[in-house]
Amino acid sequence: MPASLIDNHLSFQPAAEILAARAKDVPTPPGAEHARAAIAEAKASLRSIKPRNMAPFIAQAWGLSPRGARRSVLIAAGMDADRWESPIHSFTEEERIELRAATSAAIRVYERLLNAI
Repeated sequence: MPASLIDNHLSFQPAAEILAARAKDVPTPPGAEHARAAIAEAKASLRSIKPRNMAPFIAQAWGLSPRGARRSVLIAAGMDADRWESPIHSFTEEERIELRAATSAAIRVYERLLNAI
């Protein structure tokens, strides 16, 4: 005779375990002191880094928001920003040339901004 799965249902477990697991997933409230301390510590450790080559950090910063970066480059290249999810091979050779030029210009602007900060 097959075993019933109803015996293992969550409703038959003590609620304390379920509530404890749920409490772990509660997001940190805004302005929490321990969160601010952790952010300050992370910023301090980043300030101590003096890299020679900023390219990895620039690439990482651009990688944080691919949608925004790609849309900005497409707009700068004079193309439709809604094509931001399109693979590179879907663009014509002329469009790829425009994209490379717009990407280079955007990186130069970003580097100037980064140097100013």
